[in-house]
Amino acid sequence: MIGVEEDKMWVSWQEAAPCIYDRIYYSGNPLVSKVNNAGHWLLEKSFGSDVHFDRVLEVGAGTGFHLEQVKHTFNEYMMTDISADLLDKARVRHANRKNVGYEIQDATALKYPDNSFDRLISVYNLEHLPQPHRVLREWRRVLKPGGIISISIPLDGGIAWRLGRYLTTRRAFAREGLDLNYIIAREHVNPSYNLISLIRHYFSDVQETYFPLRIPMVDLNLVYSCNIRVK
Repeated sequence: MIGVEEDKMWVSWQEAAPCIYDRIYYSGNPLVSKVNNAGHWLLEKSFGSDVHFDRVLEVGAGTGFHLEQVKHTFNEYMMTDISADLLDKARVRHANRKNVGYEIQDATALKYPDNSFDRLISVYNLEHLPQPHRVLREWRRVLKPGGIISISIPLDGGIAWRLGRYLTTRRAFAREGLDLNYIIAREHVNPSYNLISLIRHYFSDVQETYFPLRIPMVDLNLVYSCNIRVK
C-alpha cells in the first residue's frame, strides 16, 4: 500500500528525534553546527547583560539550547514545548539555572492570559506550524505592549538552503536510516518566503538579519532572524 513505508519512517523519526536532533544539528558537522547556531545568536546580539526582560517565554524550546545564548537578565524564563521528552532534556541541561520553568504547551494555542510576557522567543518553529498567520497573532496576544517577539527560521525553499541540505544533513540522516527530504516535506509546512511576508504584514517595527550574507535575499542565505517590537 502506498504510504506504508513512508509512515514507518515517520514513526522512526518521531522516536529518534529526541536523541539525534542535537547530535546532528549542533554537535556533528562543524558547518551544520555553525549554521544552526546562527539562528540563536543572531536573536541575542542586540540584548546584552545591560538589557532586562521581566518575563520571557520560549516556544518550541526543545532541549533548551537557546537559553545558553541568552545574555540579558530576566526574572522568569519559561521554556515550553509540546514534547515532554525534549523538556526533560532541557531540565537536565539547565538543572542549576534559577528562575527557569518548564511547561508542556502548544505554541499555536498558548494557555496564558493576554499581555503576560515581555519577550517571546521562537527558534526554528514557525516553519512547522499550520496557519502561521494565526500563530503570529497568538504570540502577539501574550506579549505586553512594547514587548519583543524574536523569531528565527531556516530559509527552506531557497537555493542555498536546499544545496546545503543536500551536501550535509541529508547524508547524516541517511546514516540513521532516515530520508531527510521526506521528513522536511512533512515537517516544514510553510516556505520561508511566505513566513517573512506574513511577519512584514502583521508588524511594522521589525529588525531583520540574514545569515551568512547581509543581502536580504532568501536564495543567497541560510537563516532569517528578526526581533519584532509589538505595538
